[in-house]
Amino acid sequence: MSNTTEHSITIRFQESDRECAGKFAASQPTTEKNQQVYYNTLAVLAVNTFVEELRYETDLDAGDSWHPVIRMFNNVADLVLPGIGKIECCAVKVGEQAISLPSEVRENRIAYVAVEFAEPFDQVKLLGFIPAVGIGDDTEQIPLSALKPVEELLDYLYRIESGISELESAIKELLSSPTEDDLVEAKVQEILARLSIAEIVAKLEGVYHSHEESNWGYEGGKALAGVGSGGGILGDRNSDFSMKKSSPRGITSDIDDDVAAELNLIAEDLLEKLAEIWGDGDE
Repeated sequence: MSNTTEHSITIRFQESDRECAGKFAASQPTTEKNQQVYYNTLAVLAVNTFVEELRYETDLDAGDSWHPVIRMFNNVADLVLPGIGKIECCAVKVGEQAISLPSEVRENRIAYVAVEFAEPFDQVKLLGFIPAVGIGDDTEQIPLSALKPVEELLDYLYRIESGISELESAIKELLSSPTEDDLVEAKVQEILARLSIAEIVAKLEGVYHSHEESNWGYEGGKALAGVGSGGGILGDRNSDFSMKKSSPRGITSDIDDDVAAELNLIAEDLLEKLAEIWGDGDE
């Protein structure tokens, strides 16, 4: 849990930032959408400033929030870090106790950063962030009390970046291995192929920092399958992992015992590789 006032970081806007936000907002069809786009754009620019100060490359133009058609029809405020993934920059007003998550931002993100606005809107506070591992397709809000201090974002991005580098070849090999008539391997490949490498690493990072090493396989397998959250208690370890799962991407999968067991083995192996570069697994 984070004290958002104690750990917040203030970002001041340049005149060019407000001009950019005003330009994007002016083309919107309604007053409500105008305000939404204005705040979203400033939130992205604020997080962009902070991430660049951390010496990470960003690409504003690559984000959905910078695409005129996508931002008109979706409530998005994403910032792309090339080779790493997307951060969602979530605008909140003073006094609000939670971040609201529209359905379109509940996947394909590595983290969510809360950006607090208050008049006269010449600056904002970055209240903190939360890794995306705990976000599911039914997550509508993130309590501000659940945020991690924003200064820890640097370490988190390092773990994701280094994890991608460490696992990229192994994951590509898993996805390209011949399956022939092996239905289990085919189903495992189908599940993994729905995730970017950044998403896989983010899910495993949540398991790594939330569970004992003896549980890495079980919890990691569930995280990869999208069954529960890798960053917290995912249910009874004695419960049956076999289930029918409807994925955020609209694909229904039968997660049976053999597939679950294979995912467990894969997750344990990948986490052992990550532990070699992240540390020994102790908190």
